[in-house]
Formats: sequence, C-alpha cells, structure tokens
Amino acid sequence: MIEATFMNKPNDTMIQLIGVGKRFGQFEALKQVSLEVRRGEKIVLCGPSGSGKSTLIRCINRMEEHTSGRIIIDGRELTDRTKDINAVRREVGMVFQSFNLFPHMTILKNLTIAQRLVRKTPEKEAKEVAMHYLKRVKIPEQASKYPVQLSGGQQQRVAIARALCMKPQIMLFDEPTSALDPEMISEVLDVMVDLARDGMTMICVTHEMGFARSVADRVMFMDGGQLIEEGDPETFFANPRNERTALFLRQILRH
Repeated sequence: MIEATFMNKPNDTMIQLIGVGKRFGQFEALKQVSLEVRRGEKIVLCGPSGSGKSTLIRCINRMEEHTSGRIIIDGRELTDRTKDINAVRREVGMVFQSFNLFPHMTILKNLTIAQRLVRKTPEKEAKEVAMHYLKRVKIPEQASKYPVQLSGGQQQRVAIARALCMKPQIMLFDEPTSALDPEMISEVLDVMVDLARDGMTMICVTHEMGFARSVADRVMFMDGGQLIEEGDPETFFANPRNERTALFLRQILRH
C-alpha cells in the first residue's frame, strides 16, 4: 500500500482522503486509502474489477458512507451532518456507467429538474443553463427528445451535461464508457477531454488508457481496496514499480 503524494498548498486542495476505510459487513472494500487531489487536477483511477475504485468515488460524494478515516471536500469534512453532505453534493457532479436519465422526461426536463429542486433556479434560467451545457456537449438539437430516442453515446453526453448544470467544482466519472458500443466511446471521451482542458477537477475510473495517457495529471492503480501505485502517465505506463500494476497493464494493454 502507498499513500499518494500530498501537496504543500492546503488552500489548493479540493479532495483529501486520510486513512479512509469502508466495510460492507465483513468485507473490507477500502483499506486505509489516503490521497489528495489539487484544484484542477485530473486523476485517472484504474485497477481490476472489485478493487475498490467505484466504492472510493462513491464515498467522495457520500453515496456510500465511509467506515473510518476522514474525507474533506473543498474544506468541508464529510460527516453525519446532513447539511454538510448536501452542500458537498452540490459541488460534486457524478457520471455513472448507466445514464440514469428519467425516461418519461425530455432531455431538457432531465437537465432542469435538479436545478429547480436543489438550487431553486427559476425555470427560464434553468432552461438557459441546460441549453448552454447541451451545446457544450454538442447535442442541443436533442433537447425536446426523450432518452429512448438517443444513442448510448448521446445519452451519456446528456448525463454529463446534467451534472454540469449544477455547476460543480469536481466531476467524478465511474467507468462512463463501459456500457457504450466502441463507436460511441470517442464522442464521450471528447467531451471529457474538453472538460479537462477547461481546468475541471476530475477523478475518472476508467480502463481507457489512451485517455489516461493524454489527459491525466496522475494515474492511480488500486487493488484489493488499497491504493497500490500512482504517478504521472509517462512514468506509470513506462516504468511501473509494483508487479501487480505491471501485470494489470500487460493484460489491459493487450486488448
């Protein structure tokens, strides 16, 4: 187990995990994970299935409650105080493997409902924000359609736009391309690359190693609920220090 590098500028820290553990009954999904993510930093988190990657990012936005340790998001510690949790969730957008769109609502309605209910945004402003982000993900013409009328790649772009409508400081991606056909993957990755270029703080769980090489500031490898290795992309791919990392890379880069 390693501890990811801690930076020297506390006020530049967006995400800090200190000895975070998570149990599901007797199963220890996370084991003393510590890491720090700077404002604007892009992290790619990889590892075999069941290694704790998704659990880790679900703990960051409190979809799962960590069992031990501390999680601090932009200066706010995640505790049992509901007010603090809701404040953090407003600042942390999340995109899942499945699109989780409301099938009975138009795309525009899918993008405005959380703005209206959570941020209390007036309807006209919410629609303007929604259209802005639909343009950002290059599908404004789909606003009046329903999710079933869109391709998988388009639905995932809608899911990204929906998260962006809440104007988060941090975006978390949980294998956002794993449910897509190969020809649809690039259109979603292109949107994510654009976000990265604009300076969004991002943690992305993915096996898209080309994306990791070109976008990530650091790549982190998890196995058995532990953070095993991390480094800049060039070092991580060319000279992994841990044999488990090296084996994973040999297997995944073959495909």
